[in-house]
Amino acid sequence: MLDIWSDFLSLLSLVAGVVGSILIFESFFHRRWERSILWLALILAAVNQLSSKFAYMDIHTRTAAALGSCLCNALIVMVFYRARWDRALFVSVAGYALFSVPNYWIDWGAMQLFDLTHFQLIWNIPLYSVVFVIKAVSCSAIGLVVWLLHKPLPDSDAAPRVWVPLVTIFPVLTLVAFYAVYTRGERQWQGALLVLDVVDVAVLLLFDRLERSAIDREALVAARERARLQDENLQALSQAYSAQRKLTHDFRACLTTLSGMLEQGNVEQAQRYLEELKIRQTERILLVNTHNAAIDAVLNQKGYAAQKRGLDLRFRVNDLSALRLEPVDATLVLGNLLDNAMEACAALPERDRWVEAEILYHAQGNPPSLSISVVNPSHPVRMENGRPATTKQNPMLHGFGLQNVEEILERYGAEYTCFYEKGRFVFSADWPDRPPESKAEKIPRSRHVLLRS
Repeated sequence: MLDIWSDFLSLLSLVAGVVGSILIFESFFHRRWERSILWLALILAAVNQLSSKFAYMDIHTRTAAALGSCLCNALIVMVFYRARWDRALFVSVAGYALFSVPNYWIDWGAMQLFDLTHFQLIWNIPLYSVVFVIKAVSCSAIGLVVWLLHKPLPDSDAAPRVWVPLVTIFPVLTLVAFYAVYTRGERQWQGALLVLDVVDVAVLLLFDRLERSAIDREALVAARERARLQDENLQALSQAYSAQRKLTHDFRACLTTLSGMLEQGNVEQAQRYLEELKIRQTERILLVNTHNAAIDAVLNQKGYAAQKRGLDLRFRVNDLSALRLEPVDATLVLGNLLDNAMEACAALPERDRWVEAEILYHAQGNPPSLSISVVNPSHPVRMENGRPATTKQNPMLHGFGLQNVEEILERYGAEYTCFYEKGRFVFSADWPDRPPESKAEKIPRSRHVLLRS
């Protein structure tokens, strides 16, 4: 009967430890596969069970078991979650310490409360059963508290803003404290381990808070950039509408004048008048007409801006009237790509100031897609975090143009590439014409960033 009760308590401890570990992992990382929770639980149970086999062996074996358990948990995190190795190791060691440290202090509290030695506590079966259940429940309770108070950082492929591998010095110190506890066992080392565990959790939360703040600042800059582009597009649409009304008014006046000349038989004068009208109207005709009002607005606005800056902006487009992409997303991508290309050309000699933009809709695809290609001459490009380094003086705007483009394309599962080759910078994308994906529905995509000579 005692063996059955012992096995039940061991199973309870194993389940509580697995539940607590999963809750902590879910608090800091996004799972790669939504239905992988069962396999995750089984593998964690196997690792914990194997580790418990060495819990009462010699000092070096116990130390190796603790280190092996932390490393296995870090590897499990990297397999089942989208996580960097340093952050996975940090969370795994901190979680292991969170579950291990309370065990000693719960036992110590029971011994002080009932004035027992550790040996007497263990062989007081009813009392130690209660203590054992409290220790098991505390594992799940700690995991639940962490899960309720902390949520994972936004899922992104971007490089970390704050996290650096050097941060792993904290979990390494915790492992050293574990070794000291196993080899010496004095209460002061248990106290040191408790302090280090608190420091680990504090540092982990602090760095995540700083990372989240950096992400929020980037999102704010991105929102301002989106608002700026929307304002430009609205102004361009308003100007185009006003110009169209003026053209309509002028056209009626010109027809009246031309009709009067022809009625009077002044054919030569009418011809000269027509030639003069052609010259005057050339500058007022839309540079681009894709039959998509939002895209026409941004392309023409960029086209006129390029003319004023002495840039040769060449468009190759087709009918985009069937395009179903969100107008704000489409114009933000095109506007940022053209802005980047024109800025790169501004520092070149006048003969090299040109940009080629190809925006073509392919209705026959499944789903239909929008292909985008922007090519411009450029000085040699230095890559930072997978994208061209900015030349803007304001560091808050560092890389946000292309970063916004990439984030939008990734939401739609688009494939894109950018590279520098033979004095030209090229950005091209194949953008599926469908609603943006939720994070749960996100499908694999291809992203290529190349630097060629």
